[in-house]
Amino acid sequence: MKAFRIAVRKHGAAARDVLSGISGYLTDGRWHTKGRYLDYAAEALSLAVLERLVHYKRFDDLQPHVLCAMDIPDAAIVEVPTVPPKWDGVDPLPAAQALGNAWCDRKVSPAMRVPSAVTPGEFNLLLNGRHPAWRWSWIAAPVPFTFDGRLRELISTPKRSR
Repeated sequence: MKAFRIAVRKHGAAARDVLSGISGYLTDGRWHTKGRYLDYAAEALSLAVLERLVHYKRFDDLQPHVLCAMDIPDAAIVEVPTVPPKWDGVDPLPAAQALGNAWCDRKVSPAMRVPSAVTPGEFNLLLNGRHPAWRWSWIAAPVPFTFDGRLRELISTPKRSR
């Protein structure tokens, strides 16, 4: 399965940097709690863009980014076993996080396919680069990535009252 991860360039000189899992270790995610070396990637480049941008609060200092493309074998990916109600709320749901934590802690597979809260009907991969079956040969070297200026303008434009 093709997947894409966009990362800040200062943290992504090599694939092992882009997929170090440090962000998952330091911060809770929708499908895990901090303390686990995990990363997220999107099944489509356009979804990777949206997933990255949704986490930005300010766009006046958008740092340079890199794109890491990957091809994860289907046999290395499991589907999230269940999707709890209200998993896609603004704040991460403990029941959804528990599913990712159990998958990681039990070392079920190198990747788990989970739904995207940003774009209903599309999917992300929760990645465990420390899983024994993980292979760095699945990952291409990071390349520079620039967000289209129109997205920057759209998101940074003050909201008008109606």
